[in-house]
Amino acid sequence: MKLILLLLLLPIKSLYIPLNKRRSKYYWKLPLDDKIPLIPIFIVPYLLHHPGIIFTGIVLWNTPYISPFLLSLIISYSIAIIFWYFVPNGVHRPPAIHASYFTSWINKLYTHDGDTNGFPSAHIFVALLCGHYLSLSFPQFIPYIWSSISLVVASVLFTKQHYVIDITGGILVYLISFYFASFLMG
Repeated sequence: MKLILLLLLLPIKSLYIPLNKRRSKYYWKLPLDDKIPLIPIFIVPYLLHHPGIIFTGIVLWNTPYISPFLLSLIISYSIAIIFWYFVPNGVHRPPAIHASYFTSWINKLYTHDGDTNGFPSAHIFVALLCGHYLSLSFPQFIPYIWSSISLVVASVLFTKQHYVIDITGGILVYLISFYFASFLMG
């Protein structure tokens, strides 16, 4: 079952790429977003999110939580992709004004990652799903797991990759996908 779910997930997740190359029509910036500073070092947890997903899949692979985890990812990406397709939205990014090593990483990210697919934030719903299923499998590591997830959540704001509303959307998609996967898995 887990291999089938993984094979279903990969093409669904890959739809992010063409959708991210489209132009955004909507930008949902709140006044609060202007108060959040660009903190370049937060590019590190932002980029470590991707290896973190792979790590989660590896450590969950031989646990009873791998199939619910993969199904939750399939559901969450399906919801997000449908939304991104019909409501192309994004984030206006500021020019990187701090001259630092990490600012150059942010500039590269902005160059290669389009400003689309802001709401709901995939970084948020995927990080929450990883944290949720890792916590179920390894409760002794909950403080470390959620500290890491908190850094990823903060990173989407401090790198100016997302608006606050995008986090809300990511949380909502996480909740829907987790509960729906739980229902389907019985």
